[in-house]
Amino acid sequence: MGKKMRLGEILVQKKLAKIEDIDEAVRIQVGGNRRLGYILIKMGVISDDQLMDILSAQLDVPIIRIDDEFSPEVKGAIPRYLCQKYTVMPIVKGGNNILNLAMVDPSDDDAIKDIEGYTGMVVKPMLAREKDISQAISSHIPFSVRDIFNPLIYGRATRIISLIALVLLVIVGIASYQYIKVEKYGTVSVIGDSKTFKNHDLMVGVEGNGKISLLGHGAYSKGFYSVSFTSDAALRAFLEQKRKNFSDKQYDWLNWVISNQLSARKPR
Repeated sequence: MGKKMRLGEILVQKKLAKIEDIDEAVRIQVGGNRRLGYILIKMGVISDDQLMDILSAQLDVPIIRIDDEFSPEVKGAIPRYLCQKYTVMPIVKGGNNILNLAMVDPSDDDAIKDIEGYTGMVVKPMLAREKDISQAISSHIPFSVRDIFNPLIYGRATRIISLIALVLLVIVGIASYQYIKVEKYGTVSVIGDSKTFKNHDLMVGVEGNGKISLLGHGAYSKGFYSVSFTSDAALRAFLEQKRKNFSDKQYDWLNWVISNQLSARKPR
């Protein structure tokens, strides 16, 4: 028995397509799940009817109407993702463990081997139009857990989940950075030519004329401060004098304000 001819070889032999057309369709097909016949139809090389007729005659495979042949007992035989991958539709289970399978391309040995390996049944190819198979899959093949965890969807889902996780990680990282920054440096607000620094129950205000004010509560002092200074040096001297009234965090923060914010001001 001679080797079964592939679809491209059949179409070239019947002069329905040129070898150049087949080669171009194969190049387009590489890396995708689209069937060669589908690509050739979309390219305008052959019509849907021509494909059906040539395959039916050459492969001795009947053209069927799925609604006339379909048996509900096989609706769970093949998961939806596998039906869509190969554009196939289980039709009916016959004797001797045979599964009648509607296909767009019954010469697709890879699809047949994959379906047989999955089902453990012997595939008997039958021919049906692509649109009829697609409609039948949507109507008769239930979506199941197997479709969620299949290599195709699961791979895409993993990439999506990884991307979402990365985005969330970035968001959490930014939020954590902002929290740490506020915890360490507090907040800064600007109104007109005045700037105010707030943190650890303390507030340092700097007016446009150079006047500096310290307001708030020292961790170990009685009452609240409301003191004005004419320079950052005067504020520093006050801080050292009252060092025991401030917590370590307050002391470090006030030093940061004086050294990095007040001392850096340009003289007016």
